[in-house]
Amino acid sequence: MNLSRIAATAAVTLLALTGCAGASESTPATSAETKFAPASSTAAAANIQRPATNDLVGEATPEGARAFLYYYFDLKAYVLQTGDAAAMVELVDGAASEQAEAERLQGVYDDGGWVLGGQPKVENVLLTTPEEEVVEGADVTALIPVNPDAYTEFAEDGSVSEQRPFSPEGTIYTAGIRYTDGAWKVTSLEETPDAELPE
Repeated sequence: MNLSRIAATAAVTLLALTGCAGASESTPATSAETKFAPASSTAAAANIQRPATNDLVGEATPEGARAFLYYYFDLKAYVLQTGDAAAMVELVDGAASEQAEAERLQGVYDDGGWVLGGQPKVENVLLTTPEEEVVEGADVTALIPVNPDAYTEFAEDGSVSEQRPFSPEGTIYTAGIRYTDGAWKVTSLEETPDAELPE
């Protein structure tokens, strides 16, 4: 009687151990060094992935223009969290304010500072260039209503160097883009809060 109980207990233990071993092999532990961590008031964001693009972004079409502008604003959010200016600058051709902002953000991070928030959330991309004129080499314009998060910029010592509150009204950007050599580039991008959106 005791032998059968011991055998049963051993079998259950063996099954439990086998089950645990299988589980640990199928779900590898996530390294703390590669886990995403959002920015906070005490540290910069960590392990931020550059946003993925899609096939539409490479097309000289109205859909491609819209997809590119959505992607570009995703990239701006990425640069706010990382200071990776090159990611934005490679998509800019003549938009001096965008290049300057990307380089300024890189400087913040190079100096040990970081940004909390400020990510622009695009509500819509409204092309103001007639769709039939959206072709390779043409200058294409768009209005982009955006709702950015509250923005706080920290210096290396953790002190606040700049702050902008959340604005429920959001703002509007006027963009100029052009498709040349197989890719869209931003030729101008300015905040124009008083611009009238098309009906």
